[in-house]
Amino acid sequence: MREVWTQMRMETLLPLFGVILGWGLKSISDYFATKRDDVRRYRIATFYLLRAHKCLMDYERGTRYFRQERPTLESFEPWRAILEARFRESLEVHADTTSKAVETLASVDPPIAARIDNTIRNLLFTFRKELTALSKSDPETYAKLIDNQDQLVEMTLADFKAVALTLAARSGFRQKRKAVRWFAERQAGTKDFMDTMREQQGLLQKVVEEPR
Repeated sequence: MREVWTQMRMETLLPLFGVILGWGLKSISDYFATKRDDVRRYRIATFYLLRAHKCLMDYERGTRYFRQERPTLESFEPWRAILEARFRESLEVHADTTSKAVETLASVDPPIAARIDNTIRNLLFTFRKELTALSKSDPETYAKLIDNQDQLVEMTLADFKAVALTLAARSGFRQKRKAVRWFAERQAGTKDFMDTMREQQGLLQKVVEEPR
């Protein structure tokens, strides 16, 4: 009788075990599928941030180059305006992908997406100022705005880097290591950037001197 009872229990429990096992395997499969999808989004967003960082870094290094000889406001602003135009053009070219970066982040980490979106908005706001005209009409205010812009650029670069490294780390150790190396290479390339600016200064001077 006990054997019959045991057999009946087994026949009843085996289907239940099968359901539990199937549910568990599906949950694990769904988890890894979601994980892979999230990692893909993290990598895409990291790429967008690295590109935005590089564009802004070129502006920062360019203005730093022209400040080396402590130029007058009249001689500095034309150079800065050219660098700003290049940066704004780059922003316009990549505006769609920058927007997608925020959307991608929002799907996996809304707080970080909001942080980056706010950083980008603040940056765009400071570049909307008509600084060239202001440099002539109100040099004192111009100097203050340039100082504010410099601080914001520095903060934005730091924010882009911190978030990019955070996202890269979520994609795995190898991706984090690649991102760290990328930033190190950009920093090491500053001297080459400055040398290139020096080589192009004659050409840039012609652009500045062209009648507008």
